[in-house]
Amino acid sequence: MFKRVRIGRLFFGSFAAFIAVLLLISSWISYSLTSRELASNTANYQQDLLNELNKRLVTQLNSIEQMSLAAYRNIETISFDPLESDLFERNRRKVDLVSLLASITYSTTMVQSIYLYIERPFSTDAQGPLRVYDLQKVKEEAWFPSIQNNDFAWIEERTIPTNSGPIPVISFARKLYNNSGIYYGMLLLNVKSSEIQNLIRGETEGRSRLLVDASGRKIATIGNPDLQESELENIRLLKEKSGSIHLTAKPQGDSLLVWSKSPSNWTLIEMTPWNTIIHGSIRLALILLTVGLSAIFVASFVTFFISRQFTTPIKLLVAFMGKLPDRGFVADLPRDYTNEFGNLFNGYRKQMERIEELLESLKAQHKRQREAEIKALQAMINPHFLYNTLDQLNWLAIDSGQDKISKILSLMGKMFRIGLSNGETLIPIADEITHVECYLQIQQIRWGDRLTFTISADESAKELYIPRLTLQPFIENAIIHGFHGRKTGNIRVSVQLQNQDIRFQIEDNGVGLRPDWDQPKARKTGGYGMRNVKERMEAYFGPPYGIRITSTEGTGTEVTILLPQIRNKEEVEERYDVENTHY
Repeated sequence: MFKRVRIGRLFFGSFAAFIAVLLLISSWISYSLTSRELASNTANYQQDLLNELNKRLVTQLNSIEQMSLAAYRNIETISFDPLESDLFERNRRKVDLVSLLASITYSTTMVQSIYLYIERPFSTDAQGPLRVYDLQKVKEEAWFPSIQNNDFAWIEERTIPTNSGPIPVISFARKLYNNSGIYYGMLLLNVKSSEIQNLIRGETEGRSRLLVDASGRKIATIGNPDLQESELENIRLLKEKSGSIHLTAKPQGDSLLVWSKSPSNWTLIEMTPWNTIIHGSIRLALILLTVGLSAIFVASFVTFFISRQFTTPIKLLVAFMGKLPDRGFVADLPRDYTNEFGNLFNGYRKQMERIEELLESLKAQHKRQREAEIKALQAMINPHFLYNTLDQLNWLAIDSGQDKISKILSLMGKMFRIGLSNGETLIPIADEITHVECYLQIQQIRWGDRLTFTISADESAKELYIPRLTLQPFIENAIIHGFHGRKTGNIRVSVQLQNQDIRFQIEDNGVGLRPDWDQPKARKTGGYGMRNVKERMEAYFGPPYGIRITSTEGTGTEVTILLPQIRNKEEVEERYDVENTHY
């Protein structure tokens, strides 16, 4: 059977691999065909668009050239001569010249300003659109080589200063000649770059386009067309008025280049990243690939599902039998098997349920035993304390009057009420502090001013709970044994909250404890009460909670009791149950 399963897996695996290879080939063919078709359609659409934009652009650029030509002829008509001897005539012609050139800028929004380069320039209005410069300054301009060997030329984009700040412009320069053919000046019309860019952009956004003049120089751009000089030269040399090419091996990746040439040899070029064009092809190929892989996955899943019908139940049963189940673990065994595997699971489940019942019985028995031990320990404290207190009352009755005895009896009444607490195991910390204060006041009646004590507690801690008669045995030990043979004594009790815990601290300045204080003695006094409290804390809480005692012989003893913050009585019972569950 298992051999047949392995042969079936091999067959289906080979078949799935063949389908995967066939799917990859189909996806590649689909991608290649659709990407070519998309590139061809994109090129045709862009060519039509560039042809239309080129017509509008040439119309506007020709109008600028015609303005320059008309200005050139009118300047010659005005024949302004800075050496004119007649001052009135010279000023009149200067005004006519300024008015002529200013009217050109006012007649269209495309022209930002006009620069006139002549010998002996004159000053103009700083707020006006006309600037007059010395003719010798032309040779210092960066754009002079573009017109040096021509009578007129377009100058690529540059920035000029204006009253409102630097503005990018594209300029048209024309040399000025007199009737004798002598070169005497230059006229420069500065066209706003934004106007030219708007013409190049048209109604589309997010495109990368480039305007090139007849010599192949870049005049204006939008977007980020990255073309080398060699690529521009190749396009300029092409005879076709429009066309497209696929550029490869560029730093930014492949791209589609579409161009359109005007009759005056202006060339408008648009550059589109190849990834943008073939995005649809890639998406289609991915869809085909995803569908095919999903089909292969489903087929593989069916194959493995059939083979695992035999191996899965055996592995599952072996895994369950290899460990002792935790509570509720048996319920995870499957119940939907109706064959031989189902019988095995049912038998194992019944066996584990019986084991779990036995474990729960042992845990309950252990819990009852621990509770009985704790109650027995608590019951042993009250007689022990009562014997010591009655002993004190005996000699006080002999040595003092009835007023003191009355006060002692009142204080003992409070202590007994708190100590009994209607049989409650836990009492509020406020009651425990009251119990300690009553005991210390009784002892203070005996000692008088020789015994002093202070009790400090956080107000928020008084509402918490503590096992009853936790603090009194340590204070009793300090007075009976710590102050034995001394004339004075001082006890300090403090209760402080510490994160999620609560810390009790009892300090005295007595003689200290002997190293064997916690060992059982023939006489059941003193250290017995403290051992009792220690055993109770261990039974209730366990590490890290408990009692730490630091004692220095002749100096005193410091007792620190660390307990969790108990806000309701049920918390101790819950904690006790959890500890016994993991016992």
